[in-house]
Amino acid sequence: MEKLILEDYALADVLGDDAKLEAFVRKAAVGVWHASCTCRMGAADDPMAVNTGRVRGIAGLRVVDASIFPVVPRANTNFPTMMTAEKIADAILDGR
Repeated sequence: MEKLILEDYALADVLGDDAKLEAFVRKAAVGVWHASCTCRMGAADDPMAVNTGRVRGIAGLRVVDASIFPVVPRANTNFPTMMTAEKIADAILDGR
């Protein structure tokens, strides 16, 4: 833990000194963003929306990733993305 997580800080120092703890958190904390919700889902008559992953105006192109989610899932995006891809793959195979 000392080498991999705390790097330049000692655990005893971080736990015993609020200023060192704050400095550690400011240095170590990073945002992790799951890219999602960038392609709007919507009705068939909405020209800006994707429907079953289809990108309107570009024949044969579908979006099959987390960008078509209406909201960010409250968990890892991996499983919902795989389920979405399977659902759209089924639609493609069914000719939809």
